[in-house]
Amino acid sequence: MKRNSMFAALLFALFPAAVLAQPVQWAGNGNYYEFVGSNVDWSTAFTAANASSHLGLSGYLATVTSAAENAFLTSISTQLGWLGGSDAGGPVNAWTWRNGPENGQAFTFTNWNPGEPNDCCFGEDYLHTNFEVARGWNDHGATQLNGYFVEYSGSIVPEPSSYALMATGLFGVGATIRRRARKIA
Repeated sequence: MKRNSMFAALLFALFPAAVLAQPVQWAGNGNYYEFVGSNVDWSTAFTAANASSHLGLSGYLATVTSAAENAFLTSISTQLGWLGGSDAGGPVNAWTWRNGPENGQAFTFTNWNPGEPNDCCFGEDYLHTNFEVARGWNDHGATQLNGYFVEYSGSIVPEPSSYALMATGLFGVGATIRRRARKIA
């Protein structure tokens, strides 16, 4: 028991993100999601999410296209978190997804808090969720510091090391079969 506790403490010390935040699969679409609790601005979250992967799936700031998907995200975390939507560079309140499979598409589902989006102070161009009491969506400025939601989708492709392990295993099976065939003959 003591050894297991020490091992867990060592894992946490070496890999805190891996221990704390494992992506969770949503049955609604088969994609994986995770909340990253570091406080970063939208651009940093966007870059970090797009550079991430899980099980060979590409990551991006989450794009929420249904009430069920939105409810699933809020079950993962109720902290403020960036999503992949923005109206920057276009008409005010012409919100589109900026990454993932929905890149460039206008929102087909929204969960705005009452009175939002309001483009307060002429610069709230980025989407975050779990805002205030209603825990809905809010538009905010790019320099606001939040956590962020990463969504992973696409085709699961084995890592190159997996191919090497499979080839080694097949070679081993073939060698065993040849040895047994020689003993029988």
